[in-house]
This record gives sequence, structure tokens and C-alpha cells, in this order.
Amino acid sequence: MLTRFDRLIFSEILSLTMVILAILSTVMFLFRLLSLTDYLVLTQDGIFSLLMFVIFVIPNIFKLTLPLSLLFASAIVVVRMSGDRESEAWMASGVSIYRFCRAPFALGVVFAIIAAASALIMEPYARQQWRKFKWMHARKGVEALLENRLREKTFVSDLFQGGSNKIALYVDRIERNRSSFKGVFLGINGDKGEGDSQILTAESGQLIKDTTTGSYDYVFELRNGRLHQPLGSGSWNVISFDNFKISLVNMFQKQFEIGQFDANDMRSYYPEMYVDELRKLRERSDWGANQRSVRDHTFFYEQIVVPLSCLFFPVIGVCLGLQDPRRKASFAYLGLLVIVFLFYALIMLGQQLAVKFVLEPEVSLYLPLLSIFALMIGVLTWRLRHPPSTPFLEFVAQEYRTLSSALRRRNV
Repeated sequence: MLTRFDRLIFSEILSLTMVILAILSTVMFLFRLLSLTDYLVLTQDGIFSLLMFVIFVIPNIFKLTLPLSLLFASAIVVVRMSGDRESEAWMASGVSIYRFCRAPFALGVVFAIIAAASALIMEPYARQQWRKFKWMHARKGVEALLENRLREKTFVSDLFQGGSNKIALYVDRIERNRSSFKGVFLGINGDKGEGDSQILTAESGQLIKDTTTGSYDYVFELRNGRLHQPLGSGSWNVISFDNFKISLVNMFQKQFEIGQFDANDMRSYYPEMYVDELRKLRERSDWGANQRSVRDHTFFYEQIVVPLSCLFFPVIGVCLGLQDPRRKASFAYLGLLVIVFLFYALIMLGQQLAVKFVLEPEVSLYLPLLSIFALMIGVLTWRLRHPPSTPFLEFVAQEYRTLSSALRRRNV
């Protein structure tokens, strides 16, 4: 049962967490918004697209900002109590460090559940909805292009604006119903090197409205043509084809990809689907050399690790915040920054070790969690054994000397 003291700390940390959460989420959203500039400029319904983007990125942002907000709020509240000597008064009346950590830990459990739901349920749902919305918008763009810009004997050099690939189209003759074409030239100039560029020429073509996928698409079918690809030696590789199909909606959609958020991978899977797919990937013969599969593993583990950090961060924040009021609070804040850096550095280290096939992908799950748990036990022990005037590094040095002396006595 939460006492008056617990409710006081709970309410103070909760209110400050909400303020920090709003600030951090806004800053991260503005950085993400920069990648959407071209998309908002080119689309005609920019406000609606912006609203959909907000709904799309919020789960991913909350997953990251909730643990950080809780960590900083816990430390700041206790730092202020130490500065006003409230913590000394409470500790003198018999309040232990466990009592200081009880309410923040309870708040951390609530936030861990929210962050996990955001990462494992809300984020996949948002990715699926964003993909559907972008598909519908791309389809509208293709329809407007076919209606207003496609003309026979006219070279359209900026067929799809934005994106990394530059696409040009020339059609010698177009039927009145715009379903058949004669003399087609299609050039694609990619930014990833010569192998990413290609030219397609065809005697005829046909525009098909495909509905087999459930969400209709415009398919540009080229017939009796050639595919020209440049080689590194300056020559060209020419391949003849009888039939070649291009999804115009998919091509238009790729011009507005927003980095990792539009990756067509397993990130839009719910946990049950994710686990089932990962099991299938492990059974494949190329599992030991498939970096893409390992990245999918480590991403799923990241979705678990970051929310679970909410269980440890508030306790660490409270222990760092309890300090001698004569000392500067900047040391506590510096410690918070170091902890955040180490935590995410360990996540990245685990991912790289897995991708390089040095260790199993599970290391990206166990390494950061076990490390942050060990750190929590360490700072709790520090606050239990020493007064607030004892710095953490001095505590570590004393424990090291004690352990060394014990080992020497045992060897003797």
C-alpha cells in the first residue's frame, strides 16, 4: 500500500515525466518530420498526410522517450529533495532507500507496460496503416499523372518527382482510352551506381488495372522490348523480353520512402507473427550467413529491451539523485548521460556482434538488460552502505580494495 510519502514521490515524478516526455517527443518528432518534407510538398493533401505521419511515428517515439523521461524525472525530483534537505529529513525519520525507490519502481512497471504495448502492438499497427495510406496516395498520384502529364511524342523527364531514382518516359503513340501504347522508352537513373540504372524500350505497351492483390494497382505491361544495363567496362548488357510488367503505384510509392520507417520487412509484424517468422528463418540453411535475418532478430529484441529498461531506470535515477546537498547536482546529471550512452551503446554492440556472427542474436537482448540490472544493484548497494556524501567512484574503489584483500587472504 502506498503511503503519503510514496504518493508524494509518485505524483512528483509522474508530473515531471510527462513534461520531459512531451519535450523529448516533440524534438524527436521534428527531426523525423524533416525526412517528410518532400512528401508533404508533393502531395496535395499535406495536412492529412502530416496527421497520418504523426499517428505513424508516435508509437516509435514513445518507445524511446518513455524510459529516458522516467530516468531523468526520477533523478531530478530526488536531486531537488536533496538540495532542500527533504531527503535528509525523511532518512533521519527512518525512511530507507527501498522506500525511496518503491513508488518510482511502481511507476516504472506501469511505464514498461505502456512502452511494451507501444513497441509490440501499436508500432506494427501504425506501420501497416501508414503503408496502406501511402499506397492509396501513390495510386492517386499515378491516376493524376496518367490523366494530366502523359502525352504522346512528349519526353517526360521528371515522371516521378522526389526520391533517389530519376525516371523518364517517352511514348510515341497513345490510344484514346489510354490503355495501349506504341514505341515506349523508359529510363531509370539510380544513385547507387551504374548497375542501378537501366533503359527499357518496347514496341508496344498496355496499361492494366490489376485487382488481384485486393488493393488495385496500375501495371504497365511492356511487350517485345529490350532491357539495357550499363556495365563497368563502358559496354552495355542487352536482354530481350516478350513481356515485362512494372507496378506504377509501387514505383511512385518508392519516391517517398522515409528511411527505416518504410522498410518492407518484419517490423510491421505483431509478436506472434514475428516469433513464428523468426523460427522459420532459423531453420533455413543460410541462417549462419544471412545478415538480414539476424537484423530482424535484433530489432525484435530491441522492442523488448527498451521497454524493460523502465523497470531499472527509475531506481538508478533515485540513487543518483540522493546526494550531499553541498555537492553540485551536475555530477548526478552527468551520470545520467553516461548511463543512457552506455545502455544504447550496449544495444548497438549486441546488434553488431550478432550481425557479424560473433555471438548469437540473443546477446542484443541479454547484454544490455543484464548490464543495466547489474548497475541498478550496484547503485542500490552504494546507497545502502554509504552516506550521500560518498561518491560512486569512491564506493567502487572501496569495494575493489575489500574484494582484493579477501582474495589475498584466501590465497595465503
